[in-house]
Amino acid sequence: MTGPDQRGPVTAVAYVRAGAIVARTEVPGRLLEIGDLPRSVQLQRQPGGEVHIVESPDPLLECCGQLPLPWVNRFGPGLSLLDVPPPWPFTNDDITTMWQARNRLVNRRRPKTSGDAAWSSLQYSLGESVDWSALEDAVGTAGKILAAWPVRPVPTVTWLPLDRPGGRVLVGLTERSQRSHGGPVGIERAPAKTARRSTDRHERRLHALAAIAALLADRLSLLSGLSREPEIRDRLVGLFRQVARRSNPCRPVADPPASAWPGPLAATYTACLRALSSVRDVGPGIQNAPLSEVWELYQAWTAESLRAALETTLGASAPIVGGSTCLGRWTDGTALVELHYEPRIPGVGTFQVLGQEYVAAVSDLVPDLLLARSDASSSTAVVIDAKKRSIEMAGDDLSTNASKYLWGIRRAKAPGQVPVIAGAVMVSPLGGPQSALDEGRADVFEGHPSLGLGPKIAPVLLDLLRLQALPQGMMTGWHAEWA
Repeated sequence: MTGPDQRGPVTAVAYVRAGAIVARTEVPGRLLEIGDLPRSVQLQRQPGGEVHIVESPDPLLECCGQLPLPWVNRFGPGLSLLDVPPPWPFTNDDITTMWQARNRLVNRRRPKTSGDAAWSSLQYSLGESVDWSALEDAVGTAGKILAAWPVRPVPTVTWLPLDRPGGRVLVGLTERSQRSHGGPVGIERAPAKTARRSTDRHERRLHALAAIAALLADRLSLLSGLSREPEIRDRLVGLFRQVARRSNPCRPVADPPASAWPGPLAATYTACLRALSSVRDVGPGIQNAPLSEVWELYQAWTAESLRAALETTLGASAPIVGGSTCLGRWTDGTALVELHYEPRIPGVGTFQVLGQEYVAAVSDLVPDLLLARSDASSSTAVVIDAKKRSIEMAGDDLSTNASKYLWGIRRAKAPGQVPVIAGAVMVSPLGGPQSALDEGRADVFEGHPSLGLGPKIAPVLLDLLRLQALPQGMMTGWHAEWA
């Protein structure tokens, strides 16, 4: 290990899950504020100087991925990475699979007109896997803060001739000071100059923002893909260098706590840190996945896997307009089938799908997926929810999650009718129970990134929608069909 006289002081950083340290590293300097932490994760500075990043005790909010750790020492700023391992029952390969599915899902739902021409050409030069929206956001916040830099009022005293207006006269200070008299002491006369209270406006400065903006500028100047666009590269580098220079304090004073930072400075810092992480790593997977809550990745993987399973059964999807909740649209004989991602079924108003209007009985409901089918005589739907669990899903867990949809979703034209959907299906990594009665209309499918959802999930769900009435034995046949 390099001695302190060569490397300087280090800061130990540990990631804590369920009271145990699951990842640890050291950064060669003073740790700056960490941006983009999930809300379920808290940063705690320990008495000995070690920094603990503590995960929520709720196992449903477990995280994994890479956390960028910005630091600064006497040689300048830098960025280290803390690799947070995935929780059971997932491996690093599973996380890679889920991130790739999530990226495909996001790209598929992105409107064709998203982004302007300048960013589109930049993205084309470097590859579609780069998240240039993060850099675009950093450019926007940097431009705004340079146009209106935050300032703070600083009280000051100036000396002005008696007949010149400006500021409040400080009588006591004027009488006590020799500066107010031009003649011998003891001669009564009006003061030649008076002390005035005024306020100067000083620009707010932060070591943290100066360090991160400078690091982002350096990283962009060395990025090989930008060599094809030298004019854009120079403008980007110059923009962030200007932010770094303007934010650099004139004196070696410590930054205030992040909670006391002005909003524009905090927003620019977070945007620059996010862009720095995005530009540094290219491509999906565990090597560059930012620290994220695993449930969100699992939900995206479930959605993408079900869409792919429906394409295997029904063929390629019809073109979908970007920006909607619809992931795919197919024909099934004379019927239409649509898969929707995170549709909001409101308590006030309606959600319309294939001519059917749904409303929530109590308050808004947002299932992960809604698979709907409609033909000339009927229309129905089934809800699919991804549930990240570390053990088999329990019966009461299934009852709670399925019942809110089976009871809460109503048809706008017949709000007293219950249930109106064909079923509520949960997808969990290790599977789980089915409803005790066929009329319960609920089941749990096993879905794991290393095993997939299975080719029969789409036919089973489609058969459920086609039959609608749910005859005896349909629900109990789900597990047999799955196998």
